[in-house]
Amino acid sequence: MNPTRDPLVTHLLLQEWQERAQVPKPTALDTPLRYSSAHGCARQMGYNAFDAEPTEPVDAAGAWVMGVGSEVHELVQESISRHFPQAEFEVATKLGEYLSGSCDAYIPNTEIGNVLFELKTMGTFAFDKQVGWKRMGRKTVDPEGPKPGAITQAGLNAFGIEEKYGLTIDVLVLGSLTFEALSKNMATAMGISDMSRVMAEFHVPRDVWEPMAQAELDRMNEIGEVVQHGYLPRRMAVEDNGNVTELDPFGRFWQCDYCSFRTTCVNDGASLVYINDSKLTKREEL
Repeated sequence: MNPTRDPLVTHLLLQEWQERAQVPKPTALDTPLRYSSAHGCARQMGYNAFDAEPTEPVDAAGAWVMGVGSEVHELVQESISRHFPQAEFEVATKLGEYLSGSCDAYIPNTEIGNVLFELKTMGTFAFDKQVGWKRMGRKTVDPEGPKPGAITQAGLNAFGIEEKYGLTIDVLVLGSLTFEALSKNMATAMGISDMSRVMAEFHVPRDVWEPMAQAELDRMNEIGEVVQHGYLPRRMAVEDNGNVTELDPFGRFWQCDYCSFRTTCVNDGASLVYINDSKLTKREEL
């Protein structure tokens, strides 16, 4: 039996989430750039700063991933609050003139010190790389750990919390949750515990995250300066190896595949673009 092309009810939540995903989220404290863009494309940051209308709106699959992630975040925060009553959530902070954001949780005075917590939900492929699983081979390999961009985003939030409250963040705690559990048989063969079949947690020390966050803060301040002077930056992003590279919307870069401004970016070309010469259209008020 084939699925119907005209669903009656199963699509309704997805449809609502897709509509919601088209509404732009403001930055935490009305800055042109946000922490969550860490390691991202400078040109994309510029389009968002200038309220450009997306030429490739969020598709249904992307909206589903975002929607599920948002729901899980809220549930995890509720659970944290029951176990750590001192925790604060979505704390808005600002670093300089151009950059702001909010953390998933700031948890002071834990047994490991003051903690900045960030959570990521992800598919099987990304999760398996983080924790070092080869499911089909039923074996483990060296884990890659969290993406450098995720560490850097959390580090920027940590800088913001430190500046806001005048204290020191001791550890970044990065949590990962996957949508597909490792099977019981595979877990037994690989020596994986029950909870670890769907989750992982990484404790990132300051000597790891601080230089990454500082380097990105410097880069994003430079991007902010370009935007402030009325220009769209070049298509520069930070790769996982830490190198800054120029993206090509016709090349191998996944960032371009998922970019909401790809068509406009192609039309604008690779060079620095004065905003009045850009092919972008302003986003309509929603």
